[in-house]
Amino acid sequence: MFISGGAGGVGTLAIQLAAWLGAKVVTTASPRGEELVRCLGAETVIDYRTQKFKDRLSGYGGAFDLTGGQDLIDSFAILKRGAKTVSVAGIPDATTARVDLDAGPLVTAALTVASAKIRRAVRRKGVGYRYLFMHPSGADLEVLAELVDKGTLETVTDRVFLFEQIAEAFAYLEQGHAKGKVVVQM
Repeated sequence: MFISGGAGGVGTLAIQLAAWLGAKVVTTASPRGEELVRCLGAETVIDYRTQKFKDRLSGYGGAFDLTGGQDLIDSFAILKRGAKTVSVAGIPDATTARVDLDAGPLVTAALTVASAKIRRAVRRKGVGYRYLFMHPSGADLEVLAELVDKGTLETVTDRVFLFEQIAEAFAYLEQGHAKGKVVVQM
């Protein structure tokens, strides 16, 4: 399983969950985040600043895209035929519009046009793509809470800001280099 942006807030959890489920995890991180993602279960770490993961990887059974843009497109190149990339940072596809958003034909058509480059890349490689639209789930949260309580899933907090510092918290997040979650304390 390939996970882009493994040292971020979602990535730190995704690595652990994938490893817990038995996947061999490869991720991208900066040298500053390498030790963290290895401790969480990543077997291979690619320094995204100096290497392109698409030049080093091939034949993967799945990818979880957390960074979007060119990384999303490149994730298709490393998959074996029939494998799938799931993204939380890419463009929602028409299926997401219909199934997850219950969108009408106008929104579905707009997302079909907006995701044309992605759909072309998917067809060329013979792989699948799905945008993951999060839905609240008490059952899923129970499983995650149990994993945290057992120590199987470690929560990683980069920084805690007071509520009065919320503008600083957002400015810090926008830099894009947080390792784990950024918390605003109320």
